[in-house]
Amino acid sequence: MNFYTLSAIINALTSLILGIIILRKKKSNINISFILFCFSVTFWSIAYFLWQVSDNSESALLWCKILTVGSIFIPLFYFRFTIFYLNAYEKIYNRILLYIGYLSALFLALISPTSLLVKDMSAKLVFRFWPDAGSFYWLFLLMFFGFVVYSVSLFIGSYGDASEIKKQQIKFLLFGTGLGFLGGSTNFLLWYNIPILPVGNILVSLYVILTAYAIVVHRLMDIKMVMRRYSVFLASLSVVLVLATAVKYLAETYFYDYTSWADPLILVAALFIFPPIRNYFYRLANRYFFSSLYDSGEVIASLSDKLRTTLETEKIYDFIYQILTNAFHVKAFGLLIYSEADKNFVADYNNGFTLNKQKSFPEDKILNEMFIKKNQPIITEDAGHTPELNGNQTIEMLKKIGVEILAPLNVKDKTIGLIALGKKESGDMYNDEDLKVLEVAGAQTAIALENALLYKETKNFSLKLEKEVERATRDLKKANIQLKKLDAAKSEFISIASHQLRTPLTVIKGYISMMLEGNFGPLTKPEEESLGKVFESNERLIQLVEDLLNISRIESGRLQFNYKETDLNKMAESVVDELSTNAKKKNLILEYKAPAEALPTLKLDDEKVRQVVMNLVDNAIKYTKEGKVTVTVEQAGNKLHFCVADSGMGIKPEDMPNLFKKFSRGTGTSLIHTEGTGLGLYVARMMIEAHKGKVWAESDGVGKGSKFCFELPVK
Repeated sequence: MNFYTLSAIINALTSLILGIIILRKKKSNINISFILFCFSVTFWSIAYFLWQVSDNSESALLWCKILTVGSIFIPLFYFRFTIFYLNAYEKIYNRILLYIGYLSALFLALISPTSLLVKDMSAKLVFRFWPDAGSFYWLFLLMFFGFVVYSVSLFIGSYGDASEIKKQQIKFLLFGTGLGFLGGSTNFLLWYNIPILPVGNILVSLYVILTAYAIVVHRLMDIKMVMRRYSVFLASLSVVLVLATAVKYLAETYFYDYTSWADPLILVAALFIFPPIRNYFYRLANRYFFSSLYDSGEVIASLSDKLRTTLETEKIYDFIYQILTNAFHVKAFGLLIYSEADKNFVADYNNGFTLNKQKSFPEDKILNEMFIKKNQPIITEDAGHTPELNGNQTIEMLKKIGVEILAPLNVKDKTIGLIALGKKESGDMYNDEDLKVLEVAGAQTAIALENALLYKETKNFSLKLEKEVERATRDLKKANIQLKKLDAAKSEFISIASHQLRTPLTVIKGYISMMLEGNFGPLTKPEEESLGKVFESNERLIQLVEDLLNISRIESGRLQFNYKETDLNKMAESVVDELSTNAKKKNLILEYKAPAEALPTLKLDDEKVRQVVMNLVDNAIKYTKEGKVTVTVEQAGNKLHFCVADSGMGIKPEDMPNLFKKFSRGTGTSLIHTEGTGLGLYVARMMIEAHKGKVWAESDGVGKGSKFCFELPVK
């Protein structure tokens, strides 16, 4: 093992790892071109290593011819990457040159087994076996340097008109690949007996390091969080391996009685020091390179959990500020709320931006059409370089006050506002992972703010109403007490409807709408059909709202009952007949056991009690996989008992006390029937108790079926 073999191993590993990382991500012409470039370098480096460790001239000659094939394709794939990256592929002369390169590479690869490229091997300087250039080797060098020089000229020529982000990318690409090609070129001198060693070979790995930095910090090639994590992990692993190798080398050099049993000790020590070294690199990366190695899923989940807990705009502002600044480590944060009446954005929250007295910003129609309506974040630096926004006053004003990015807050076609972020503390650019997080966070925040603003309007209206009532006469003060009771019931209903109904739909409105619009990539037809089924939940939502309305009316004393003489026996028989089709679809036996004697009629609200009977029988069918469901009506003294017995999943004892409470469902019921809300039994209890009756459930345990009953007085 010497310097040249070690450099070949390092070059091969770094290029291979970078190529695999990019291969796992978004497939585009840019990414594919760079993957081919990485794998060509890997192929060349492996062959270079095997050539260096060869113990005879024939083996060395074979591997040298093989590595020449890799060398042929390195500049070609680099040129391919360059023209796709710079959007120069559309120019006809670049395409022609690329096709000429393919043909030239194919020709050189075909003649590589002959002596036309690699003539022979001989001892040169420190090398036992070094190749002598064949008669056609000059053609390879012409192709090699021709493509490299032309690619570099394309990069330099496009630098002046590029955006700030692309300028940073170009600088790192040029510097990294330039040093790599320069270092690799030192191998060519000895081919023509120029006595200079290929000491620059190790520089080949620099293109990997600098490209990785451009990927992570400057949004190159749409490689997201995985590159950051791999960078830290590989850096930590490399340090540990170097330290372990150094310890082993020193031990073998200075301790002659060193034995192999010491190797496990070195391995244990390496495993022990790896975590603190990795944590050190994470801190270093957070401070100087990556802004924060956050988990996008955790950020979105945390924001969703926080937004569910409040309907106050100030708390929502604080939550979004804390979560996004912790993730991105920004220097400034603000929220602009859109005023439909004034057609402008008002700075409702500001932390770090220098606004002076300016608190509102006029709506920009071009930005609105290009970005805000499409729910796309606006990167001010990039937007300023587009032809439509070149010299745009709004963009220039945003840059002046330090706004780096704007994320729209939209609900359907309605704009709620904008999230404004300043530069990151680390100075790096916002990457694609950040933009995806901002899109989802913006959708969640928009719905939460809309709910909060509606709640605030309702609350303000209630306060205003209360003040008006206080000015009224004594007779109206008495009515005010009743209004307060109604207002309390109304407030509870509004809280439940907006918080418990609309907030859980955040995920549907946010994620599904973005999926259907293709923000997360194209969808297959089955995927679109599956997502479309989400909209079928409308019927269940209507039922849920109906239950909530009934609850609100009962608890506020506003539910009206229409009592009349009703035959409970005929009602039960009618419901069983109506639901028999549902039972047949599940291959269940649904039977009604008619009473032996005629039963007295009851004075009740036929519609509301029928709803209870329908709910209990329908539940029995839903939660029974096989067997039968039996419905009975019997007289017990001066009361009638209605019961539904099934052979279904049964009820756990610990679930019994909560069955008839609001939003309560038995353990495991969601696995059988996913659409339940936990309101049906609560509404049933309210209806029966309003008729001076009671409702209960019985079960011998899980898997032993269940029985739901209610009783009503005969008089």
